[in-house]
Amino acid sequence: MHSPLIISDYGNVEGLCAKLKTDPINGLPNDHHEIERRQHLFGKNEIPPAASKSFFRLAWEALQDITLVILLISALVSLGLSFYKPPENTGAGHDDSEQEAGWIEGVAILVAVIVVVLVTALNDWSKEKQFRGLQSKIETEHKFSVIRGGQPVDIVVNDLVVGDVARVKYGDLLPADGLVIQSNDLKIDESSLTGESDLIRKSFDHDPVL
Repeated sequence: MHSPLIISDYGNVEGLCAKLKTDPINGLPNDHHEIERRQHLFGKNEIPPAASKSFFRLAWEALQDITLVILLISALVSLGLSFYKPPENTGAGHDDSEQEAGWIEGVAILVAVIVVVLVTALNDWSKEKQFRGLQSKIETEHKFSVIRGGQPVDIVVNDLVVGDVARVKYGDLLPADGLVIQSNDLKIDESSLTGESDLIRKSFDHDPVL
């Protein structure tokens, strides 16, 4: 049976197509201006990417490692003690050169922490840049078949608009929500949504929502 919401609002799938001003057989007109108008009205078929992290943000996150925090505190304590001058002691065993070189240990630890943080942040920044490049490449190369002007056309999934009539083939990954207009023994894997491993039968007359 049809979805109760579709029946109450539009009567059936054909009524919804009429509301969207699309032909269930010939699809949308293959008109660039009409496609742009629908994209402006309904939005593009894409998920806005999350804001990328800056290098300084990645460096700050790398600095949150507990080992680096301990080393940083140790370096600061060592530097503080190196500048502390105890009361003058003229007794034997007092080595002024050792006291003057005491800051070297603290600086060495501090430099090591800075190097580790910078290298970690640089690696994370490089991986994030590569991931975004790969994601952008996938989005531009993933195409789907639709009917426009009565002819099948392969378009990038980001160019899908509300009202498009899509041709779903075996093994396709659905790029958007939709309704079944015509099908032949169509079954959908909805395990990622419902957790059920069984394929769900979809048809024009029974559960047309994809």
